[in-house]
Parts: sequence; structure tokens; C-alpha cells
Amino acid sequence: METTTAKPETEQTAAAESTGQDLWREVSWIPCTLSVALPIPGVKVRDLLAFTIETVLDSHQPVASSLPVWVNGVMIGQAEFDVVGTRLTVLINELR
Repeated sequence: METTTAKPETEQTAAAESTGQDLWREVSWIPCTLSVALPIPGVKVRDLLAFTIETVLDSHQPVASSLPVWVNGVMIGQAEFDVVGTRLTVLINELR
């Protein structure tokens, strides 16, 4: 009768992480679309028609509020807008 010994938990975890990383590496080249949704309530068609290049909209969102992050239509987490120098950036603060 053949006996096997269980691998220590750290070896099992390392093996599982390695396998997971290998799987992601295989699909890492597939393009996807990342979106952050900023709801702007109360906009009407007449408002859209009046937009110009420098139109400023009030989103009524607090500056540090979390917004959903979507990849190809699937919500993957939450993010906040942040300003770095002269750029508006997205800071992902939660992944699901």
C-alpha cells in the first residue's frame, strides 16, 4: 500500500498561487474595457443639447466617494477620482 504525505500548508498555498498566476498569464493579452461610472442625476435631453466643450456638470458626489469600477460590463470593485498634478486619475480602493 502506497502512502502519501500531505504537503505543508505553505507549499500548498505557494503551488496554488503559482497555478493561478500561470492561468492569468495565459489570458493577460486579451483586451478589455475598464469603466468608472459617475452618476449625474437630473440631466435632461435639453441639457445635453446645450453642452459645449467647456461644460461643467455638478455630480452632487462628495469628492472622496467610491464609484463602481466595471470591466467588460462586470463590476470588479470600487474607486475614487483623484487629481495628480494636472491629471484626473482613478484610485482603485476595493477589488471584489
